[in-house]
Amino acid sequence: MASVVAVALLVTGAGLAFDGVFPMDALLPVVAVAAWVPSVLSLLVSGRLPLWGVVPVQALAWLTAVSATVFRDEAWLGFLPGPAAVRAALTGVREAGGRLLTTILPAAPDSTAIVLVSFLVWAAAAAGAELALRSRAVLLPAVAALPVLAVAVVLGVAGAGSGMPYGAGFAGLALLLALVRSGRPAGTIAAGVPLLAGLVLVAAVAGPVLPMAGRPYDVRELVDQPPPRPINGVSALDQVSAWLQNPQRELFTVSTSSEANLRLAVLDTFDGVSWTSNAGFVPTGGRVPGRPGARDSVVQRFTVQRLPGPWLPAADRPLLVAGPGIVVDPATGMLAGTQAREGMTYQVTSGIRRFTTEELRGATAADDPAARALPDGPDGRTPPQRARLGRIARRATEGARSPAQQAAKLAAYLRKLAVNDVNAPPGHGYRSIEFFLTESKRGTTEQFAASFALLARSIGLPSRIVVGFRPGTAQESSGAGRDAGQAQGTGAGRAGTGEQLTGTGAGALARESGGVRQVRAGDVLAWAEVEFKGIGWVPFYPTPSRTRAGEGGDVAEGAPKQAKEIEQAINDDSSRPEPDKTPTGRASRQPRPVPDGTSWTLVWAVIPAVLLASYLLAAGIVPFVRRTRRRRGASAAARVMGAWRETVSRVRAAGIPVASGALTAGEVAHLAEEALGPGAREPLTTLADLANLATFGGAPVDDADAELAWRHHATVDRLVRRRSGVARRLVTRLSPLSLLG
Repeated sequence: MASVVAVALLVTGAGLAFDGVFPMDALLPVVAVAAWVPSVLSLLVSGRLPLWGVVPVQALAWLTAVSATVFRDEAWLGFLPGPAAVRAALTGVREAGGRLLTTILPAAPDSTAIVLVSFLVWAAAAAGAELALRSRAVLLPAVAALPVLAVAVVLGVAGAGSGMPYGAGFAGLALLLALVRSGRPAGTIAAGVPLLAGLVLVAAVAGPVLPMAGRPYDVRELVDQPPPRPINGVSALDQVSAWLQNPQRELFTVSTSSEANLRLAVLDTFDGVSWTSNAGFVPTGGRVPGRPGARDSVVQRFTVQRLPGPWLPAADRPLLVAGPGIVVDPATGMLAGTQAREGMTYQVTSGIRRFTTEELRGATAADDPAARALPDGPDGRTPPQRARLGRIARRATEGARSPAQQAAKLAAYLRKLAVNDVNAPPGHGYRSIEFFLTESKRGTTEQFAASFALLARSIGLPSRIVVGFRPGTAQESSGAGRDAGQAQGTGAGRAGTGEQLTGTGAGALARESGGVRQVRAGDVLAWAEVEFKGIGWVPFYPTPSRTRAGEGGDVAEGAPKQAKEIEQAINDDSSRPEPDKTPTGRASRQPRPVPDGTSWTLVWAVIPAVLLASYLLAAGIVPFVRRTRRRRGASAAARVMGAWRETVSRVRAAGIPVASGALTAGEVAHLAEEALGPGAREPLTTLADLANLATFGGAPVDDADAELAWRHHATVDRLVRRRSGVARRLVTRLSPLSLLG
């Protein structure tokens, strides 16, 4: 029974390694049932049924369990495995792997793909329990759990967390199983548990920081991901003008403490006429793959009103999302809803990226040819507007000494060049942008963002457009709030009729209303982003603010405070003189700090070396100390028993299946004699007699008996050495079992 319990623990640990694939609260009950029910069932039918009779019993029990939990709607009476439930279970097992490989992990808590975990764990527990009950092999039952751990690690590569702790725990539980099945006394097993726990803890803590513990190869790279879900309807950028003409239309509400802009759609592909998105949406169980960089966590709860689908807004980069039918583009973090409709609610946890002036000053443009592409016209010819865009961009960025300065100068140039006019005609193709830049110089946020993206690409800066919304205004809770909301809506919709409510006033109203904001069509805003190597996409705001006089100015519309400060600092850098030059004519070189990677490399090299050295030292010293203590026992009987235990340990290490806790001393001597030959008969028989005398005899043993026992131990030890090769002796000495004696 102890072996079956150890197997159930081992399979449970392997099943919990799926925590990167499924949420733990959904995973734990499934693994617990699948690991322990078949183990108990094997104990109940042990000795009553042959192996071929156990298999259908276990299969029927598994179908009943999954019918009562995962497939209750298909089951008879909610728990009996009818044809529909059996079909759903088998189909779920067959298709779960493909579904999990094309889903952003972890999968949804209610995903039926979890039936795969139930199947694997149940099969491993049943097989391991039968092996433990029907075989004498020490580690063979642990082999049944290996496929569970392997599948969990392979599928969980793209999930959160690391599989190293589970691997360490699996090794520790396998050693515990070996201890239990080795037939050692209960006291020895109890003494070995803390040692195993310590080794597992060290491995679990040190493993993830080792150099070889990087993220393994992801098999998803071999799988054809599902095609992007179709995004039907008008492009988000094409809707900007229509939204601005109906500024009071209520699109959605958001409950949040943040005043960050809300992203709706990322447009990264230009065909000469319009900007579209190349996003590929995949299902998610709630997690959205993140991007590097420091971020502030912000929680938002949205309620959709009259926002046309399928895109769903969120602040900056979503990290977690909860809502019905939500899919996500892993590359951009865009959200879309397959069930988007009026009244839909969903919650998003976003990471607001924090940029610093220092990291942008020396940043270089990313090598992204697709984000720098300027296409030919529909007829295949190079449109003349491309050359004009290049000349305008070079003139606008004259004096810039870095890509970041080029982007900042472009944004400032556009804000000073043209007027933000919500009544300007729509359009963002080559001809529309050329007309906007050279003749009308009046446009909406659509033309300003599109102009920035095209001008940036014309000088080699990878760029794209983001369509979103300002954070909106606080929901009305008083006359003042109602007036403020009206002022915001009017200012957003008609130039020259009122000022936009921003900054402290809007933030105070949001706090007064519990953080709930009303976002209207007039809050729409488009901005551009430039990609920098090692940093990612950085936003720039080329749209000028609208004033009472309807005149443009170098004040960015909707730009967060941080973005304004960084852009100002970068533009100030470009106006400063070049660094002083040395008499040789070369610019003086500032000493560049050398990254201190040596210390971490040394730590990563030292940690495994210290662990290995400690283990080797223990493997060399512990057996010697134990043997010395046994030979110097307090009494002659203790020394005799010490010689007997050392002899049994040496015989067992040679691969002879003896276990002093399960066999009598005479039986152990007989088995060892058959393996070692006739020369071992006298020393083994004498040792067994002395051990029985020291344990059960009426007359006490004396010092002479103790010396005789140790001489016979030395004889048996020589015979064991002759039988075992050097490699076998080395493996035995380095085995963790040698530390337990």
